[in-house]
Amino acid sequence: MNNDDIERAIKTHATRHTLPPELYDKIARMTAKERSTVVPFSKKWLPLKWGSSGAALALAACLAFFMIASPSEQYLVEQELITSHIRSLQDGHLIDVASTDQHTVKPWFNGRLDVSPPVTDFSADGFPLIGGRLDYVYHHTVAVIVYRYNKHVINLFVWPSDRTQIDIESVAAQQGYNMRHWHDGDLQFWVVSDVNPAKLAEFENLYRGQNFKAK
Repeated sequence: MNNDDIERAIKTHATRHTLPPELYDKIARMTAKERSTVVPFSKKWLPLKWGSSGAALALAACLAFFMIASPSEQYLVEQELITSHIRSLQDGHLIDVASTDQHTVKPWFNGRLDVSPPVTDFSADGFPLIGGRLDYVYHHTVAVIVYRYNKHVINLFVWPSDRTQIDIESVAAQQGYNMRHWHDGDLQFWVVSDVNPAKLAEFENLYRGQNFKAK
């Protein structure tokens, strides 16, 4: 199949997608930089020359597709956390140790994980502790501390910071669930719930203020 055949096949069968402006600008800057760079030429490279601009555009489109289609690590982690949160709402999946006593829940994790997450009851602030469990997220067993706000479940996932390359604090919303993420020391925390974003931010501030104010 020659280049003309390839171009005809692309025009006939390819699905057209509009590049996001920022990606289009990035590709334009990259190609402009390449055009301004003098590269030594050798006759042995002749077989590698593009036969038409259409083939070059096809390559650029393929690269753009993979850049857009490949989900980030953060997106994959968020998807697993939402799946875990939804699964926890089924009967018998929410807690492994049922207790409102932080001195019962925190020691329960000892020996079951390589981390011992901070546990505090916030009943006076409207976020009572109801227990904890082990879960499996992004190829690792993690600690989950479970709270409630009215009839809403709040899952707080905790695992060592070196488990992922996600270093920035973030706020996200997917599939009707709100999420917040932060690091403290050698631990990272993800909180997931269907409570409104303001209440979830309030919970994060309570938890961080109580457990890390002495650091």
